[in-house]
Amino acid sequence: MKSGFRSLVLATLVAVGIAAWAAAAAAAGITPLKADLLGSFFFHDCPAETPAGSLCLHDDVMGHLTGFGRTTGSFEVVFDAAAFDQDGCGPIRKQGSLVNAHGDRLDFKAEGRFCFSTVVALYQFEITGGAGRFAGASGSGSWLVPAPATFDGVAGTGDEILLGVFGK
Repeated sequence: MKSGFRSLVLATLVAVGIAAWAAAAAAAGITPLKADLLGSFFFHDCPAETPAGSLCLHDDVMGHLTGFGRTTGSFEVVFDAAAFDQDGCGPIRKQGSLVNAHGDRLDFKAEGRFCFSTVVALYQFEITGGAGRFAGASGSGSWLVPAPATFDGVAGTGDEILLGVFGK
C-alpha cells in the first residue's frame, strides 16, 4: 500500500512541476504541450530483440493535444519485467507517434516506471522528430498513465495525460 501511495504522490508532484515548467517555457517562446488521451491497449508477444522476460503491449490512443488538435496515435510498450523489484515496480519503455487530422506527426520515445501494485505508469518522454508542420520538432515532458478504467488481463482502456513542451 505504501508503494501505491508513493507512486501517486510522485506522479502528482511531477505533474505539478511540469505544469509550472510549461508556463515558464511558454514565456520563453517554447510551446507548452498538454494531451488528454484515451488509450486502448492489448498485450502481445514481444519481438525477438526484446530483453528476456519482458512483457509487451500495443497502445492506440486518441484525444486532443494542444497546438496539434484532435490526434490519434500508436505506441509499442515494453515492460522489462526481469528488472522489476520486490515491490513489483520496474522499468518500462514506450515508442510511437501521434498524428493529427492534417497528417502532421510527432514521434515520441519514453522511459519510465510501472508498478503492478498500482497499475500506474509514469514516463519521461522525448519528442524525437515529426513530419508535416512538426518536421524537426523536439521536446520533453511527463506522460502519466493511471490505472486503466477497464482491464480483462489481456486488453483494456484508460486515460493518459501528457504534459511538457516542444519546439522546432
